[in-house]
Amino acid sequence: LTTKKSYIPALDGLRGIAILFVVLYHNFGYIKQTQFGWLGVDLFFVLSGFLITSILLQTVHTKGYLKNFYMRRVLRIFPLYFLCLFIFLIVFRAFGWYSSQLQYYHENQWWLWSYLQNWLYAFTLKDGSAMLVHLWSLGVEEQFYLLWPIIILLVRKPRILFYIMTALLLLVIAARCILWLYHFQDFNYTLVYTFTRIDGICIGSMIALLLNFKPDFIEKNLAIIVITLAGLNFLFYFLNENASNSYPYFAFIGFTTFCGMFGLLLHELVKHRNSKLSKVFSFKPLIFIGRISYGFYIYHWPIYMMTHTQLSEYCINNFNWSKGISGFIASVISTLLALLVAVISYYSFENYFLRLKSRFRKSVIA
Repeated sequence: LTTKKSYIPALDGLRGIAILFVVLYHNFGYIKQTQFGWLGVDLFFVLSGFLITSILLQTVHTKGYLKNFYMRRVLRIFPLYFLCLFIFLIVFRAFGWYSSQLQYYHENQWWLWSYLQNWLYAFTLKDGSAMLVHLWSLGVEEQFYLLWPIIILLVRKPRILFYIMTALLLLVIAARCILWLYHFQDFNYTLVYTFTRIDGICIGSMIALLLNFKPDFIEKNLAIIVITLAGLNFLFYFLNENASNSYPYFAFIGFTTFCGMFGLLLHELVKHRNSKLSKVFSFKPLIFIGRISYGFYIYHWPIYMMTHTQLSEYCINNFNWSKGISGFIASVISTLLALLVAVISYYSFENYFLRLKSRFRKSVIA
């Protein structure tokens, strides 16, 4: 995030909520109340689509538009991502700290180095090979942002870009429906394909575009939008309860409706920066977690996979605690350890590259 004048603290707070959702889902998935925490990834997508599209719209007429965008993106995303791959695919192997989980990634590592890992996971992910599976979402984002800046450069008009993004969103829904129908028992196809999981990026981008050419559209039509989203949620949840497969709701339109609700929340925070809701999301601990959320996301799952079982067994054997209590304590310790590593990483590694971004033209939003 850049200039103080345009900085919206609540958006960092929203990032904080997103990463907490994901971490709770992954590290405490055995608790029923965390079962929808995976939607934190879609909240990340909505935020990303909004911020990136806002940047592109505000800089598209500037000199070096594409170079500056891609370089700033590279400096933010690549260093930590490739450090993660270097540690797990090269260092761990060199020192013999290698598990069967990492063997799968080593054999298919070019997919990860090229940011195509989501396609790999869609077809070949094996049981017990989950240590780096969470990186699929980064592949989806980077693939999308290779083309979106170019499309904005060629079109430039927010209204036309909005129609393009609307058409893309409809195609995403259609693709997911077709895949679900042809792979009735294999919902994984719709989970990680780039063209079936970019609802959030599309909706975030659409909000950024609307604010450029029709800034009051959402507020004027808020009741209709809310009723439509709520109605679709109720309808498809009802169908989901009565279908033989437990996933038709999300396979059809569930991702879109949830992303739509996240989009409304984001719009509220952007349009009413001094509202009570914005103050809630501007809670300083949330903002802090939001700022380190990228590292927290990268580290939390591998650390959990490497430590949880051992910590849980240690608690059982040394304190005679029950399996449930030991597992919970192990989850807490794994999560706090990942948070600590993320903080250290942010200040000792990521910050260096973030400062380099100043060499390239800054936008006024993010």
